[in-house]
Amino acid sequence: MNFSKNDKPNDKAVESQKRHVQKARRGFLDMVSKAGIASSTLRYSSLLGGVMTARYAQAADSPKRVVFCYIHSGAPENDFRPTSATNMAGGTYHYGPQGHDIAGICKFRGVDTGVAVHGGTRQALGGGYNGNTIDVDLGNVLGATSYYSTIFLGSNATAAGTGPGIIVSSGGQPIEQPTAAVEKFFGALPDLGNDETYKKSFAAQKAAVEAVKKKLGTEEQARLSTHFKALEKLESRITELSSAQAPDLNACKPNIASDPDDGQNAGMVTHAKLQADVITAAFACDITRVAVMQIGNHQGGGWNYKGFDGHSAGHSGGASVWNAMMTEKFEVPAYLIKKLSETNDSNGQPLINSTAFCQVSCAGNGLSHSSADSPFMLATKLPEFGGGSFSSKGTAASAKNFLSEVTKGLGVDPSATIVGASGGDVDLLS
Repeated sequence: MNFSKNDKPNDKAVESQKRHVQKARRGFLDMVSKAGIASSTLRYSSLLGGVMTARYAQAADSPKRVVFCYIHSGAPENDFRPTSATNMAGGTYHYGPQGHDIAGICKFRGVDTGVAVHGGTRQALGGGYNGNTIDVDLGNVLGATSYYSTIFLGSNATAAGTGPGIIVSSGGQPIEQPTAAVEKFFGALPDLGNDETYKKSFAAQKAAVEAVKKKLGTEEQARLSTHFKALEKLESRITELSSAQAPDLNACKPNIASDPDDGQNAGMVTHAKLQADVITAAFACDITRVAVMQIGNHQGGGWNYKGFDGHSAGHSGGASVWNAMMTEKFEVPAYLIKKLSETNDSNGQPLINSTAFCQVSCAGNGLSHSSADSPFMLATKLPEFGGGSFSSKGTAASAKNFLSEVTKGLGVDPSATIVGASGGDVDLLS
């Protein structure tokens, strides 16, 4: 798939990525030095270089995280994008000073999902009826060394069915009850088995050293002996790192005693906020780095609001019912962003500093079933996205264009994850 020049990172993004690469290189060489290994030793052994590179990636101090919050069927009618960080639209009341006051780090966008509402749920995460959604692909990269590559939670997500036209992620079915999510992710760590990669690597290197010892001159043997001792020292250091203490699940575990009734819209909001607590705790404990939360389904099954079920609220309730119902739900993303801002990671830094929060949907306006101006939003303090700043605009871009820029900012090649992105004026990387 060929991408236009608009898909390439802009100059600021390129410069930011260059600085990030330089910092990563310095960090890697510093780790090698602390292990007592000369850089020349790595040049003797590509295998050792690979071992150290893998270990550095696994032990990186500042991992990137991403969470996708899907809310069904678009936004309150023409009422999503605020004009400033303090002047909210009706639908984004909860993001502003009178709500959770997090709009200052939010980039509000209106994009086109391509398929409006019915059957188009996975468009919100760049997918379709076949193939992976973006969370699954990012989980394979960002979450490659996590206990869980992704986690997927829901609130009335499966009430109208479990097929690809309704469930937003291709990664399986969501866990719908907060207590079940707590039990799964904070009851005990999964058994990952014993990774023998490093032991086998060192055994192969030592065997190679022994095989050539008698064929070398005195000076060469001295150099090889130094190399051999370095291997043993490195093996000891990596064994020490590999046995690092596992996360304390009880210290991170959210206190959720029961599951609220989500049969009404307000109860659904309370229910979803508890799921947000689970995601925040999972990030804080570093048991995953990719999460999805699905709030509702485009068929409106599972809840009621002012005498209407979720579906008829759009078809029969009109703007006064629909707008109020959706605005109520829009507290959940604002709440989750606030939690990420107030909760620290294992390095003592707010999670929002290393997390890209993305609000997505499957339509623009559920009343008219249009695909245009769908409520997409990025909230983060990651430097690749400008470090935390407000902006708001409608765009000619698609949902895939939005997701492509998010992917770039997370340091992942979008051509390997987002098929069909073709540029657009999303403007997230600044």
